[in-house]
Amino acid sequence: MNPSPVNSSPVASSAPSSYPASETYLLFRSGARLLALPTRQTRQVIPLGQLSPLPASGGSLLGLMGAQGRAVPVVNLPTLLGHLLGGMAEAAPQPDGTRLGLLCEHAGESLLLPIDEVIGNVSAELAATQSLAAQSPASQTLLQSAQLGDHLAALLSLNALTAAIAGRLQTA
Repeated sequence: MNPSPVNSSPVASSAPSSYPASETYLLFRSGARLLALPTRQTRQVIPLGQLSPLPASGGSLLGLMGAQGRAVPVVNLPTLLGHLLGGMAEAAPQPDGTRLGLLCEHAGESLLLPIDEVIGNVSAELAATQSLAAQSPASQTLLQSAQLGDHLAALLSLNALTAAIAGRLQTA
């Protein structure tokens, strides 16, 4: 499978978000959940290859994988988001046995998110309350429920996700 570029039950939250009022989002499925990220934070979909395990990650990372000439952490979404979503299964393999990863970038750092499929891009304007909340860059809310076109999805905050990963890492 060749890498695919992607740039071009939800959880409600009243906490501030880091999403602008109008933006294009990538919709994707991980487990049974429909998730979304701003397309500006996504780079490409790649097959997940061999992972190098990481000790002391507190279960937040599945390991490291080479992508774009770097070792990129692969996030354990079921562990980090499962309690918010009432349980979350890990991403299923494709018919040919490969697993997919969504390569994302936040604050100059790359992350790989295991996914089942890409649904597509949707341009959406968030509700007024979400738009006002979006003006706070310090949001630590992992997921925010949003209507994106015809889809009700959970917006994933990479800022909050990286903070959750850092909070679970164990020092030697």
